[in-house]
Amino acid sequence: MNNFLENLKKFYSKTKEWWSNLSSAQKMLMGGATIAVIVAIIAGIIFAANPPYALLIGGISDEEAGNITKALDEMGIPYKVDAGNRIYIPVKYNIYEVRMKLASSGVIGSSIKGFELIEQGSLGATSFDKQVRYQIALQGELARTIVTIKGVKAARVHLVLPKYTYYVRGGMTKPRASVFVELEPGIQLTTQQIKGIMELVAGAVEGLDLKDVKVIDQYSHVLSDRVISEEEMMMASTKMELKMKLEQYYREKIEKPLERVFGTGRVEVITDINFDWEKLEREMKKYEKPDKKGGLIRSQQTETEKAENISPTGGAPGTESNVPPGYSYITGSSTGTYERSSNITNYELNEIYEKLVQNKEGEIKAISVSVIVDASSSNLETMSSDMRKKLADEVRSILLAGIGASATLTELAVTFLPFDRTEDIMVQKFLDEMKKKERFRYFAIGMMLITVVSFLLVYLLILQIRRVKSRKFIEARKLMLEEEIKKLIEEQKEETVEEELTPEMKELQDLREALQKSFEKDPSEIAYIIRMWISGSS
Repeated sequence: MNNFLENLKKFYSKTKEWWSNLSSAQKMLMGGATIAVIVAIIAGIIFAANPPYALLIGGISDEEAGNITKALDEMGIPYKVDAGNRIYIPVKYNIYEVRMKLASSGVIGSSIKGFELIEQGSLGATSFDKQVRYQIALQGELARTIVTIKGVKAARVHLVLPKYTYYVRGGMTKPRASVFVELEPGIQLTTQQIKGIMELVAGAVEGLDLKDVKVIDQYSHVLSDRVISEEEMMMASTKMELKMKLEQYYREKIEKPLERVFGTGRVEVITDINFDWEKLEREMKKYEKPDKKGGLIRSQQTETEKAENISPTGGAPGTESNVPPGYSYITGSSTGTYERSSNITNYELNEIYEKLVQNKEGEIKAISVSVIVDASSSNLETMSSDMRKKLADEVRSILLAGIGASATLTELAVTFLPFDRTEDIMVQKFLDEMKKKERFRYFAIGMMLITVVSFLLVYLLILQIRRVKSRKFIEARKLMLEEEIKKLIEEQKEETVEEELTPEMKELQDLREALQKSFEKDPSEIAYIIRMWISGSS
């Protein structure tokens, strides 16, 4: 025990000495690492005591959540449930495997049954039972398909189908359908999606019209009304567009030829076209008396009766009235025969079924055209009223033949009236003034451009002249310096024959070479040096 305490004291003293030898930065680093290790150990203990949970399934009803939790209890898997019916299980379990097990047992997944209901039919089912089962299966299949649309969380389909047996249909011949869709939060279906749902249901049910399909969301909004109203607006817009285009066609067809005759801008054409949008559908059944010579036989009955070796029934006069019809009256001791036949035939009533469809949608019902010609033109002012009337009749007959419409169907009026040209004159004056201002503006811009270009040319010319003068001045100074240097070199050579160059001569030679290089590289520097030299010497 003493040895353990001594070793502990030695370890403590060494540790204290080691800690005191550390710098402040090293102490901070070691302290942070120690704290991190302690936090990691504590987190590991908490993690081991409380393992993390992962989401298994969410967004379900209370009934579905109860079935899932019951199945998890039977499987021995712990779980947690929050307020939104979201179920969590520990991450140590394979979430995907648990989901597949729950789905295979029928706990999760779609509870809507489709055509698999038909396979579960019993042998003693009646035709009505089979019809009801088929209707439920069709509703389920449609609901399954609608749920796959983006934004739809859940869906239910209710079909109202005609009730019929194998032989007789019911009184109601038009099926109807109602579709309830539960949308995801913040999602609104587009008109195209709503129409797609309506087309889907109408295409899956025989005889179902698109207008008989109602689509409603969880907020009680009738979504199908939006599709129907937009289609009606589109149809009205299409009708108006067709009317405008056709009126413009006739206007241009009449106006252009007349402008070639009376002049441009001297003809105004007003067109109005009435369309026939009537569509009639009529069904009629008519029964007629059958003809004995022909017709469909409903039933026929034939009876034949025959007898031989009949005793005579002769007697006193007057007994013949007691003999039944068809019997032969035989006298004497001879024998007789009896034979009678009857034929009863019943005929069916002749049924005539007629379906009359009269579609006049888009047909032109009437065309009304009014043509106004400017009477203030020089050609028409000299004409008399009778000549103008005759001319109007000629124009009317030409237009009736030209537009390809009968005179009884088309109302065409031609008149000559003077046009008010005041506004045209004002517009023309305004356009003339705008053209003058535009020409002046172009002239001013051109003069400014010419001035700027001239100034630039003059400036460049002056710069070029200055450069030429400076180049000539530099070349002259260069020649003078070369001559002076040559004179100095010759004088120096005469004084110091066969001697090496003095430092002054070397400097002069270096100066000459430097001047030569500088002049070849940039003559402007030599000019600047010469100016400085001249100003300094003066």
